[in-house]
Amino acid sequence: MAKLLTKKYQNKNKKSNAFGKTYARILHTETITINKFAAHIAEHGSPFTRDIVQGVLMKACDCLVELVKDSKKIQLGDLGLFYLSAETEGSEEEKNFSADNVKKVHLRFLPNRSQYYPLDSVSMRKVTSFTDIEKLANGSSSANGSDSDDTTIENP
Repeated sequence: MAKLLTKKYQNKNKKSNAFGKTYARILHTETITINKFAAHIAEHGSPFTRDIVQGVLMKACDCLVELVKDSKKIQLGDLGLFYLSAETEGSEEEKNFSADNVKKVHLRFLPNRSQYYPLDSVSMRKVTSFTDIEKLANGSSSANGSDSDDTTIENP
C-alpha cells in the first residue's frame, strides 16, 4: 500500500468558518527531476535508456504545452486529462469584456477514474495510508516498519 506522509495544522484565520479546526497537509519528501524520472522509467524493464526516455518526456512536455495553448485538451491514456482554464474578472457589460479581464490561466489536470491508474480522490483513499509525520518521527511506528494504529490516519 502506498504511504502518503501528512502533517497536521490548525487553521488560525479568525475570519474563516474553519478557524480552530485541524487539517492535514501532504508532505513531499523529494522533487523528482525529469532526468531522475527518466532513469526510474528506464530501470523498470524499459528497453530504452534514460536519455531516450528523457527525450520522449521532454518532447511530450513541449507538445502538451503547445497543444493546450491552442485550446486543445490532452487525454494521456489512463492517466488523465490536461487542459487550461481561465480565472476572469467580470465585466458589467458584455461589450466591455476583453482579454484584460483574464487575470490568470491555469494548467489543470483531471485524473482518470480507471482501475489502472486510480488517481481520483475516492480511489486514492482506498489504496493509500496517510501517515502522520509527527507521530512517525516520535517513534510511533512498529519495529517492522508497518504503521501502528495511532500513526496512520484511518480512512472512514
